Amino acid sequence: MKKTAAALLAGIMAFSLTACGGGSQSSGTASGGENAAQSGGASSAGKTKITFINGFTGGDGPYMSKIVDGFNESQDQYFIEQLQDSDHYTKFKSDNFDMLIIHADWISTYHAMGLLREVSDLYDKAGLSFENDWHPITQTYAKYDDGVFAFPLDLYAETFFYNKELTETPPKTYEDMIALRDKLDSENTQVYPMGLPLTGDHQWAWMTALGQSGCNWVEGEHIKMDTEEVCDAFMKVHDLIYKDHLSAAGLGDQDHYNTFVNESTDNANVKSAMCLTGPWKYVTAKEILGDNLGIGTLPQIYGDTPCVPAGGHTFAVSAQVSDQAKLDGIAEFMKYAYQPDVMLNWADSGQAPIHLATMEKVKEQPETYPVAAVNYEIFDNAMILPAIYNIREQVKYVNANVWSLVLQTPDLTREQLMEELKNATEIAVELSEQ
Repeated sequence: MKKTAAALLAGIMAFSLTACGGGSQSSGTASGGENAAQSGGASSAGKTKITFINGFTGGDGPYMSKIVDGFNESQDQYFIEQLQDSDHYTKFKSDNFDMLIIHADWISTYHAMGLLREVSDLYDKAGLSFENDWHPITQTYAKYDDGVFAFPLDLYAETFFYNKELTETPPKTYEDMIALRDKLDSENTQVYPMGLPLTGDHQWAWMTALGQSGCNWVEGEHIKMDTEEVCDAFMKVHDLIYKDHLSAAGLGDQDHYNTFVNESTDNANVKSAMCLTGPWKYVTAKEILGDNLGIGTLPQIYGDTPCVPAGGHTFAVSAQVSDQAKLDGIAEFMKYAYQPDVMLNWADSGQAPIHLATMEKVKEQPETYPVAAVNYEIFDNAMILPAIYNIREQVKYVNANVWSLVLQTPDLTREQLMEELKNATEIAVELSEQ
């Protein structure tokens, strides 16, 4: 009997590709913020109030607050009330916020649900040009047939870190990684070229395999996993572990990173010479490895097609905002925020702004912004989750069931794998029609 999406998804963990942390903090007294503190000493009295929610509750939160506070203090007509909360998507929909930070891969779903306002007029008011002021990749997720629905903030791409003590010259190909394995004597020393974790950046891990293998894994409005080429790509991941021993088997949550910085609890004897993870890991990795931390572009592990999985943050406006004073204030905020000297505050957080004028300033200071400077080299090859409805729900089964099968089954057969890829495709079709 054919399994339903609801039955197959029961119990699967939610996955979110995000640099945002947990908890909540506030700047201003935005709707939904019970214990919010007033922002930066600026008063909202007599000003047009604009409520703004985002999920920047980790280390990047203060940098967004600096931009918001700077705007509030720069003029006396508008006041941005900010709430930073890990559950910001739920709160946005329930508490009528005017503006939010939305991830690039969420825009297609929110757009289809009618939750976002078309903002071309706000671009014009702010003196900004969507076509000319941002990297072209933003047109793949912020622009639709009926207009533009976001102001792109950054692009955070899978980032390649390596330990200079273990490899002075970072691998660029699969053959280079095999040579490094032999040099490290991985099976005897338990020092491996890389780590593939059960969870933790695992979505990027399989996207790398499919992208570099040149797979086409989208059909219409749903992902399509039940093809021979996709099966081949996942088997390459399996062989990386169980045939070529480029990663230790049985790694746990976040152990692609933990074994890199020698902080793995379950695999304390395992080390990894390189790590594919998010740019937000840079600060802690630098604290641990110091000058031995190297940063580079992703090696071609699975094939000849350049591909770097990525995500992005954007500003968006609620479709419910009709007050012209608020809309004028949002336009003024965008005009302020996208001044390069202001947007550099976001680069200070470790993120990579995708505003072209700001990018040029970052490129002029590669030592100050090492991660962003390297990631800018790969933006043309970035792969973001496809802009189709319910995409985050569609990939959950791949993240949990398919990925765990590939990593935890030493004698995996193509028949076993294809059965799960068929399940993933059936679920995606159902979710795309809801």
